[in-house]
Amino acid sequence: MLLDRIELFVNVAKHQSVAKTARGMHVSPSSVSQRLRSLENDFGVKLYKRTSRGIELTDAGRIMLTTASQVLHQLSTLRETLNSNWATDVQKLSVAATYNPSAKCLPSAIAAFQKSHPEVKVTFLTSLRRIVERWLREGEVDLAMLQSPSESCLAYFFTEHFAVDTLVFFVYPTHPLAKKSKITIHQLADIPLIVREGRGTTDKLLNLLRSRGLKLNVALRCATPISVKAAVRRKMGIGILFHNMLDDEIRHKEIKLIKVAGLPRFVANSYIVFDKTKALSPAAAEFVGLLREMKSRRKTPVPLHRLAKVRNSTHRL
Repeated sequence: MLLDRIELFVNVAKHQSVAKTARGMHVSPSSVSQRLRSLENDFGVKLYKRTSRGIELTDAGRIMLTTASQVLHQLSTLRETLNSNWATDVQKLSVAATYNPSAKCLPSAIAAFQKSHPEVKVTFLTSLRRIVERWLREGEVDLAMLQSPSESCLAYFFTEHFAVDTLVFFVYPTHPLAKKSKITIHQLADIPLIVREGRGTTDKLLNLLRSRGLKLNVALRCATPISVKAAVRRKMGIGILFHNMLDDEIRHKEIKLIKVAGLPRFVANSYIVFDKTKALSPAAAEFVGLLREMKSRRKTPVPLHRLAKVRNSTHRL
């Protein structure tokens, strides 16, 4: 739709980068560029040009940005006016999560919830931890499931432990390492590593390895777990992800887990998180109850405050 392309253009202009906008939307830069070209074709003008630092708007682009921003603001105001005065009583539930819970826990929970509550309109968002926490702070979502929430999040929001997951090394069956059941820590120095970007659990694992004198070859840092899997599939190196992210591939024998002798386990905890200063809506309360039922059917996880009691070979995060 034309309106969608206009909103996309405003977003790109705000970030001054096609690539940054694409990462935020979890789509490819080529997809964003194609939709922008369609918008330029709609109006028959060139809206921007690429530079070494991102994009630069043309004169037509600056006019488009000013007018489009005004139009989108007016549409938003109109929508709020109509909803507050004439909208039917539609229950809504907005849920967000970081990548690991989004891949495993929440899709099945949302599917079950929608089956039992078809009258509720559910919105499900996935992003990086800092973005999900910002959504919570700004009230853009009713609740979230976060893996390894920040200390400020743990202090400010209501947090309820949900699950524990462990980092694993993996390759695809056609990789030479797939023939080995175990490698040593020092062998990791000779192997390209494919990891998630950011300062999370994986980064702490890499720092531990470096502290032991290893000069690591981090060949690729990816924005999403899907990107890590794709790079490993192309034999670019050995991947590092949480076990839950690989359950389907393990079950179908599409990957091979590689044990690293002498390396402690690295675990991370997932939490149900929501604003403790506000009452949950009926739909959100029902959904939290469903998550608690799911948790009770799972193998009892180790909560964060008890992880210090786990044997010394486990790193707590």
